[in-house]
Amino acid sequence: MTDDKRFEAFEEKLAYLEMTNAQLEEEIFRQQKEIDALTKAHRSMLERIEVLQDSSAERDALGQGDSGAGAGERPPHY
Repeated sequence: MTDDKRFEAFEEKLAYLEMTNAQLEEEIFRQQKEIDALTKAHRSMLERIEVLQDSSAERDALGQGDSGAGAGERPPHY
């Protein structure tokens, strides 16, 4: 193999590696955006759960628990 052909082969491999590297960078960027969005949604859900638990605890402390619908009454899903 002559030096010119070897040089061309290296250039082709380098071009392929650069293209692949650019594709990987784009994919990593996209995945990071998705991770950020999921992290934000997760935090929001955790805050919502905390608020719901706090409000439930307050109702229980005030004696308003689930007895508002009737003491012996079955829930509608039965």
